[in-house]
Amino acid sequence: MVSRGNNKRPVFSDDVDRHRFLKLLQDCCAQYDINIIAWCLMSNHVHLLLEDLHGQLSEAMKRLLGGYAAYFNARTGRIGHLFQGRFSSRAIDTDAYLLECVRYIHNNPANAHVAPADIYPWSSYREYMSEANITATGLILDMLDGPEGFSRFVADRDACTYCFGGTRAMSDEDARRIARAIARQRGIDLALIKDMSHARRVDLALAMEDAGLMQRQIAEAIGTSKASVARMLKLRQR
Repeated sequence: MVSRGNNKRPVFSDDVDRHRFLKLLQDCCAQYDINIIAWCLMSNHVHLLLEDLHGQLSEAMKRLLGGYAAYFNARTGRIGHLFQGRFSSRAIDTDAYLLECVRYIHNNPANAHVAPADIYPWSSYREYMSEANITATGLILDMLDGPEGFSRFVADRDACTYCFGGTRAMSDEDARRIARAIARQRGIDLALIKDMSHARRVDLALAMEDAGLMQRQIAEAIGTSKASVARMLKLRQR
């Protein structure tokens, strides 16, 4: 989700404000059983990637943004709306989109020519690289083979899969990362895939297609031909 300052005005005056926002974020997400997957605080907007376990995102964000606005207005002596309308949000329906959101959020400071992702202090990047505080880093670190894989993934800014308004082909390196993650979730070692049943290979192929992999990339991951993958995927249509 994204929430922007009204009329593009700053929503933070200093680091005290940023710490206050993060504390409110942590408290609201704990109250509504929401996991914080990634976050980035910019001068006039915030990016949050959240796992809403019980459909309470709207209530949580109303409490967070309203509570922070009341605090900020009282501290600075301003009046009126701090944030521009309702926050915007998108549902994430594939592993590829999830990972791209993580990369996009952490690269927001670099894209705005503020600072590289690994230097900017007000994002969850450092939690992924060391000890997590408010961020649930386990899922993404598992998908990207740990902190070093996460760092390489975020740094590869030109390999974006989703362009937030359109899509472009997934890079082969991203496809390999996602294929490994899907296999691990199913307790499968891709090195032994040829010894597994056809049914399990079909299940993997379908999951990889759902994640956004191309047929060529699926074929490479499960050690078969593109034509075989095409036949597997046709099973979905029957």
